[in-house]
Amino acid sequence: MLAAGQSKRFNGIKQLADIQGQPMICHCLSHYCQGDKWINGITNGYVVLGSNAESICKVLPANINQFVVDSWPLGMGHSLAQSIQLIANDTTHILICLADQVALNQQLILKMLEQTSRFPNHIIAASYANKVGVPAIFPRQYLSELAQMTGDNGAKSLLQKYSQQVLAVDMPEAAFDIDTIEDLNALLVKSRYVE
Repeated sequence: MLAAGQSKRFNGIKQLADIQGQPMICHCLSHYCQGDKWINGITNGYVVLGSNAESICKVLPANINQFVVDSWPLGMGHSLAQSIQLIANDTTHILICLADQVALNQQLILKMLEQTSRFPNHIIAASYANKVGVPAIFPRQYLSELAQMTGDNGAKSLLQKYSQQVLAVDMPEAAFDIDTIEDLNALLVKSRYVE
C-alpha cells in the first residue's frame, strides 16, 4: 500500500483523517486484512511510508510491515520503484494499492485476487471512469519495470503499455480517492461513512 505522499492539497496528514472512527490508512488497510491477517490470496504486505512516516507509524497495527522510502519527494513512481526492493525472490504477483481509496471493500479485492488465480499471467486492474488503474495486480515479469518507475505516475504507464495484457475488473468505487478536505467531506456524506 502506497502511503508516502505529503498530501499538500489536503492541508494536513490525510492518511490520519477520520473515517468511521479510525485513521484513513487503517480503514483502507481493512480492505486487504481480516483481523490481524492478510485476506486469502495475500501472503505478505507492506505499507510504504515517506512524508509524516513517524506520525503514521503510530496508528498502524503492530502486524503491518512498514517501509519508509526516502525518494517520496520525487513522486509516487519513485516510491513504488524503491519499495519493489522489498519483494521476495519467490514472489509471483504484486498488488499495488493506495491509502486513500476509501470506498473500496474486501469483496472487490477478493474478486481481483480470484481473477489472478484464474489468469495468472495477466495484469488485473480496477476499471473506473473509462480507464484502468489501481488497485492492480502485476505478475512477476513486470517487477523489473515497476522498479524503474519515476515521477508521479505510479503504475499507470505500465497499464497503458501492456493494455492488451490487462484484465479489467469493474470497480467504480476505485474512482473515489481523497485529495482534499472537500473530497473527504463530500465522500463521507455521499457514501454513508458518517454515522
